[in-house]
Amino acid sequence: MYLFGSLGDSIVAIPALRAVRRQFRDSEVVLLQNFLSDNLVKASEVIPGILVDRYLSYDSRPGKIGKIFGFYRLWRDLRRERFQAAVYLVISERPKRSVLRDKTFFRACGISRLIGFHAFSKEKLYPVDVIGRPARTDHEAVRKLERLQMDGIELRPEEDLRSPLMTFSVGELENTNRWLHDRRSKPASRLIAIAPGCKTQANAWPIGNFIELGRRLIAEENCELLVAGGTVEHEMGEKMIALWGEGINAAGEFSVRESGAVLSRCNFYIGLDTGTTHLAAAVGTPCFAIYGERNNPGHWFPLGNGHSVVFHPVKCAGCGFQDCPLPDHPCMTGVSVDSAWQNLKDFIRRLSELDASETKVISVPVGI
Repeated sequence: MYLFGSLGDSIVAIPALRAVRRQFRDSEVVLLQNFLSDNLVKASEVIPGILVDRYLSYDSRPGKIGKIFGFYRLWRDLRRERFQAAVYLVISERPKRSVLRDKTFFRACGISRLIGFHAFSKEKLYPVDVIGRPARTDHEAVRKLERLQMDGIELRPEEDLRSPLMTFSVGELENTNRWLHDRRSKPASRLIAIAPGCKTQANAWPIGNFIELGRRLIAEENCELLVAGGTVEHEMGEKMIALWGEGINAAGEFSVRESGAVLSRCNFYIGLDTGTTHLAAAVGTPCFAIYGERNNPGHWFPLGNGHSVVFHPVKCAGCGFQDCPLPDHPCMTGVSVDSAWQNLKDFIRRLSELDASETKVISVPVGI
């Protein structure tokens, strides 16, 4: 199975991996991952062990000659393994020419059965509504399943997409509970995770807004706040907690899997379009997420039910930019603290009523 990408890419591949394991129940399943960056999370840190028997990895060296040498070494290693099938789990937005190149490469490795090597049309990837705005589209996890189905893999959506995607052993949860017990000042209150960071600048929301949301939660809700994220967010967490006068900083304290165990102990989670949000959803924690409009809605929403996604509509929706070229970054700054707070209170009410319906998508007009 071929997969590469970020934390979120690995998490949303789990439903497809479930379908593959069911289809090839008695086979050895090996996952191949490419490390294009030191910041990428190893798939083995989030994918349940029952789905993958073994991992292979490769890296591409800098420069044209380095890349050629890297692909030659990978070709040699894959031919030596004598794989009988290759399953394609890369992002659905991969261009048709790249999919064809990948298919040709695996065929050259002596692999006769190729599964999921299909490119989607632009109409499928980026649908628009009657007024030309980006329309709701299938989740990335569903697209991966659809590609497998094209090549005869049986799909069972209720089983493949069931939540949680990740579970933990008794020992892992005991370690998490012990860590939290030693740091909680209000153990009888609800534990709420807040993740203020993200890797993609276009998905960022001002840290001051997170600080103000935290202040209001502490003042009006019976809760204790936990800052989540990686090492990059640790300093942000220290600043937030200092201004709140209380809280727990878990950012950068754990491995990805351990972070997932911590998030599984939280009543709900507040964050952005980033890997930590996918991690919270994967462990079954309800998510209140603030999203921009760089992608079609639905494609990268937290997987599962019971979540809320807040966004502000803009004319430049669907831009696909990693970095917003506009100085005021309207699709994110257009979500004010007041609008986020009002919708967060509604989200909390839904949780108290045990409302686990489909993800609620909320459009926030400017100035509200």
